[in-house]
Amino acid sequence: MKEALAKFYEAILRLKNLKRTGWLRYGVREPESVAAHSYAVALLSILLADLRGLDVAEVARMALIHDLPEAVIGDLTPEQKRREIRRVSEKELEVIMGLAKSLPEEVASKYLQAWRDYAEELSSAARLVRDVDKLEMGLQAIHYIRSGSRSAIEIYKSALKQIRDPELKRILEKLGKDLA
Repeated sequence: MKEALAKFYEAILRLKNLKRTGWLRYGVREPESVAAHSYAVALLSILLADLRGLDVAEVARMALIHDLPEAVIGDLTPEQKRREIRRVSEKELEVIMGLAKSLPEEVASKYLQAWRDYAEELSSAARLVRDVDKLEMGLQAIHYIRSGSRSAIEIYKSALKQIRDPELKRILEKLGKDLA
């Protein structure tokens, strides 16, 4: 168990220090880390899961591990992911499997299933976490725009396009209505 905790914590430390690539590309000074983003996604996801009657533990597990592979492969831009989707997907699964193999089998299977569910959008919980990932990106963009990083408007617009949940899309539109 000590080995498993150490492996997970190494990944967590890397995410705490890994700045989000999109914000760096758009010139945001002092951008959030991947860990900060994942934390926000987790909190928003569990709140929404409670409000919608979804399994909060399942949603939290997915939200907290959704960016864990970035500790190894880095924070890739959407363009980078699209260019090499198969290789990126395989590498992400490889990272999750590598972390899970040090866990007891019963626990490892929960994390692997949560990852597969999220990656393949197999459940309403996975679709919620996917949309909240984009919602959080859009909310962070609003914050950066209002703090003077006008170039983040492109990321805000991208987030709006990617959110499929009508309620979450409306929330982001309303919160960013004065930006354009």
